Amino acid sequence: NTDKELFECFISWMADFTTYLAIQYPGVFIPYYFETNYNVLTLIAEAFSINLPALPKKADYKARIWHYVELCKVFWQFREENQLSFYELCAFLYDFGPSYVGGIDSYIIRDIPAPKAAFFVGGGGDNSDAEAENDEKLIERWQCSPDTRAGDLIVMYLRTPISSISSVWRSLSVGFIDPFFYYYRCTFIGNPKKLPRISLHEIKTDPILGAMPIVAKNMQGINGVELKPSEYNYIAKKSGAELPLLEYVVPGKSSHLENEKAVEETLIKPLLDRLGYSEAEYVQQMYIEIGNHNHALIPDFVLHPKSNGGHYSGFAIIEAKRSIISVKQLEEVKVQARSYAKLLGTAYSVIASMEKIWITSAKDDYSKTIFEQSWENLSEGDIFFALERIIGNRRM
Repeated sequence: NTDKELFECFISWMADFTTYLAIQYPGVFIPYYFETNYNVLTLIAEAFSINLPALPKKADYKARIWHYVELCKVFWQFREENQLSFYELCAFLYDFGPSYVGGIDSYIIRDIPAPKAAFFVGGGGDNSDAEAENDEKLIERWQCSPDTRAGDLIVMYLRTPISSISSVWRSLSVGFIDPFFYYYRCTFIGNPKKLPRISLHEIKTDPILGAMPIVAKNMQGINGVELKPSEYNYIAKKSGAELPLLEYVVPGKSSHLENEKAVEETLIKPLLDRLGYSEAEYVQQMYIEIGNHNHALIPDFVLHPKSNGGHYSGFAIIEAKRSIISVKQLEEVKVQARSYAKLLGTAYSVIASMEKIWITSAKDDYSKTIFEQSWENLSEGDIFFALERIIGNRRM
């Protein structure tokens, strides 16, 4: 048998196999009952500071089987450190732990937030679940992008013999990787809205839909392919169904902002919210001590900040200015922002004024502007999409 065939057999009977192993070798193996719920296991590990083994690659089927053994090692170490019996460890994993993180289905978002993105998924032509119509109770596990966030729009394309876009669903969970789920990349979807079918022939001959890169691949590998907002909105309007659109409305009027604080509160913070950042995921006015504590740098915003023994880091910094109307002003602010970015080792440096936002990258020492747009232009879906691809919090 090939590694792939062995893997398919293993995951098909995983609960039975691992229960048998745990009974035969109770000091080595543990039963594994988190089938298609590796996300819950991850939440438990995070809550109790348990370092899970690195995830294997999708195509390495042998490593995906062996990942179970690595999990056993990790949890047996946890058992020994906390002086738990085998039965107490099982009670922790399958009773106390899930309850502590909110329940075995805590990852399902009941109050669906506004969508931030749209993704294609594919279903079999004879898949009755994929053809479900307006069933609010239906929840399905589906292969999708791990970048999916709760509330995102899921466009269902039914393959042969139908070969049509047939419905739009909503993601009810954050996307995640499950090494024991055959398709590896997973999310839970629900709230299907059936559409008048848009056939593959119609897609290929449509001037907008026919230009999508996935169409040139004849819709192969469709699961988890992200649509541009303009592409999704076109499908939604073309269908005639009542569907949410992907839109971003610039908060406030930039021409009325009187100072940097107004830029921060009226423009930057709402933008960060729309990009998927909670207030816990960025620091405003981060104080960074330099040298003998007589000098400090204070970036206006640091995204995903970290501090360890006097060493500071982050994903991106944002420097706010009330107004930047000349190249000279912009270059002066770039120098200031670069000093923060280099010290923190951030991937990106962002400058925001009431007129525009500018982004530079660590790849060229924060020199070339890789993104520049007015706030008004961010209301155009594809422009916001481009911004979100650079500094969006893709794992919200």
